[in-house]
Parts: sequence; C-alpha cells; structure tokens
Amino acid sequence: MSPPPPGRTAPSHAPGDRRPGITGRHPSTPATIAARHRCRGSAVKDATELIKALTGLAWPLMAGLVLWRLFPLIKEIARSRGFTIKVGEAQLSVQEYSESLIRTTADIQGRLAAVGAPAAAHTLDSVLWVDDRPENNATEVAQLRELGVEVTSVKSTDEGLRALARARRPFGAVVSDLSRRERGRTNRAAGLELIRELRAQGDTVPVFVYATPRALAQRAEITGAGGDGVARSSTELFELLRGVGEFPARRS
Repeated sequence: MSPPPPGRTAPSHAPGDRRPGITGRHPSTPATIAARHRCRGSAVKDATELIKALTGLAWPLMAGLVLWRLFPLIKEIARSRGFTIKVGEAQLSVQEYSESLIRTTADIQGRLAAVGAPAAAHTLDSVLWVDDRPENNATEVAQLRELGVEVTSVKSTDEGLRALARARRPFGAVVSDLSRRERGRTNRAAGLELIRELRAQGDTVPVFVYATPRALAQRAEITGAGGDGVARSSTELFELLRGVGEFPARRS
C-alpha cells in the first residue's frame, strides 16, 4: 500500500471495515428494508391521491374553459342553415353538426353543474324562459331540452304570468332577462317587475335573471325583490338550475 500523502493520516480501520459515518452505511436488516418499503408505499399512495384530487379539480376547469371559448361559435353555428361541413370523411349539414354540438355541450353543462353539488332531492322537469329575444338563448334552451328539461319560451312579463297561472303542473324554475321591450317600449326593469309580481302573488317558484353585466350590478336589488340568483354565463345559469333539481337525463 502506498503511504498517505504528506499532511494526511492513514485511516485506522482495516480495509473492508464499514463503520457508520466513515466509509460505509449501516448494514441492511429485514426491519430497515421493511421500513423503507413502508415509506415508499406511503409516498406512492400520497402521490396517487394527489393526482386524483388534481384530476378532479382540473377536468371541470378545462371543460369550463373549452365551453367558454367555444360557446360563441356554437351559438353562431346553431343559427346557420343551408351549407355543409366536412368532418373527417363525412359531410354533415350545419343542422346535423349543431345538433351534435348541442348533445356534447349539454353533457358538459350537466357534469359541470353537478361538480361539488349535493345529491338533488328533486328533478327539474320544466323551466319557463321569459325573453323578448328568444333566439339569443336558443343554444341554452336546446341544451336544457337535451338534458330532459321541458322549456316553455315566452316574450313578455304578461305572457310569463299567464303561462305560470295556466300551467297544468308548476314550473320548476323561471329564467328571465332583465330588460325587455314590452308594450311598445323598452322596460329596463322587466325582470325585476316579474319577480315582484310573482312574490306579491305568493308564488315561490325560483326565478333566475340571465342577462348582461348590468344585471350583476343590480344583484342586490334582484335578490332583495325575491330573485334567487343572477347569472352572466350559461355555466353559472346551469349551476343555479341544478341547485333546484337534478336534470332528468342525468338521473341514474
């Protein structure tokens, strides 16, 4: 063996002697091996649970983002007629394509609305929709119908009140815009007046305002009048409606 370099002292232990903290490790024993396996197993389990949790949070976020980005396009396609779209090798009419989109997005809406929601005790069978421009809500109405909800559309407060009074069975909820053109003039508080009239009659049907950002600024006034919520997006609206009852098509 070569002598140690100047200034260094040769180790006092014999070659092959493994001492803790000097040149080697503790010898592995069955107990230490088992402990290491337990630690690794626990870490893997924790990682798996974390992935599951993140996945549960991520899919609603991603689905909501996709729906938000595609929704204007879907609405435009749903309004169009008279030409075809090539999807893969298939030629589909715009109507066929829009119907396929409605089915897909209705399923996404139903799933998103159910995220974090408690089990519903009731089923939302019917909705009354009050809007002087029903074409603006054609996609949302089609999605609700795809989810098994019967939707009745009317254009004015008076028509809405008559529909509620004449219904053979009570509507599960009412959706209204805030501003409507009624009786030859624009009534910017039409939705509020509908709510006030219903509550004055003792009608407790849930009423949701689905409108522009201006309605959000009047949220306190709307809820103070007896409204049950304000939505500025279809996803928010479907969450509010899901709070009333489960969509029939999603009943297991």
